Amino acid sequence: MDQFVTRTPRSKGKSTKGKRAPEFIQTTIESLQGVVVIEDIKRLKARLRLPDQSVDILLESLQQLAHKVPPKHVLKSTKIGHTVFKLRTHSDKAVAKQADALYQKWRKHFEDFQDRPQIEVKCDAKSERMRDNGRKFLAESLSLGKTDALVDAVEREVFHQSKRLAGVAYRRSMRALVFKLKHSEDVRSQVLSKSLTVEQLVKQFKK
Repeated sequence: MDQFVTRTPRSKGKSTKGKRAPEFIQTTIESLQGVVVIEDIKRLKARLRLPDQSVDILLESLQQLAHKVPPKHVLKSTKIGHTVFKLRTHSDKAVAKQADALYQKWRKHFEDFQDRPQIEVKCDAKSERMRDNGRKFLAESLSLGKTDALVDAVEREVFHQSKRLAGVAYRRSMRALVFKLKHSEDVRSQVLSKSLTVEQLVKQFKK
């Protein structure tokens, strides 16, 4: 993926004569607040809506979302705003408070900058087809529907840990995962019972 590079010295206002040149920080385009990677939004939504999700993961996901302001049409198409809104009434006070803060932040932004354009990054059609097949095989290995929240969360985590590329690493990881889930009742039971988290599962079989 193309990168947007800013060359920002670590030290400011100091002479560099006779000293080693200051290091520069490279910033990827995805790290900018106005750039929204839709896959990341969908992945975080999948984590937030997973039944019996841990408080730590909920808080971490909300914190990551706080760094972005999705355009209104992305909020509507992904329904991430609705997911965050529902978490405002979560039984854990810390989750409810952070969800409310995020909801208010997005709301205020749209009131102040409703016409400001933003950039969004999407997957190409070929990658989406490959990922759709991956969800199909995952669903079969877990005896769940392809649109089940757990299937969605696992596939998106594999894609994320494969550097958001549906390449060799993604395919190998998916094959290893599906094979293990199909042939290991113990692993399958741990995943379905949530005793093995999505993140732990993917890290364990990542190729």
